[in-house]
Amino acid sequence: MNYSMSTEWAYIIDANRDVIIGQWLDCSLALFPEKMGYDTPVADALAEALGTLLTGLGKEDQRFMDALDDITRILAVQNFPPSRAISIFFEPKAMFREIMKRSNVAESLTQKVQTEFSSRIDELVLQAFDSYMQHREKIAQLKVEEGSRRMFMALRRAEA
Repeated sequence: MNYSMSTEWAYIIDANRDVIIGQWLDCSLALFPEKMGYDTPVADALAEALGTLLTGLGKEDQRFMDALDDITRILAVQNFPPSRAISIFFEPKAMFREIMKRSNVAESLTQKVQTEFSSRIDELVLQAFDSYMQHREKIAQLKVEEGSRRMFMALRRAEA
């Protein structure tokens, strides 16, 4: 589905872009059991992809989908539950609510615009879950194939 970003969304994103990306990155890095620094390749990849997602919230182009795929690929190889991995995609809702409260923007936004934004984030979460599960399925498939290769090699050694 292709969304057109409303003027209100664009204003909120542009006016608070650095704050949103910083908070979103903080939430994302907090998922990792070891303290993940901002100067790591994972943090760099997440920061870039989160920025692209934020820019692409109003449209679903290839860059948006690639960024979503990059994030879910990173999350899929981690050893934590899917619910924890996908939780970061809910973060923009809370951030936008807080920004709107602080700046009194919520009063000027129509309920329709707020609902559209909330629905878009929900759609993002569903897309993230699909992408995450594709990566997890691929990892499981690779593990099965590796186990089969090991078994085959063990049988060949046993026959020799």
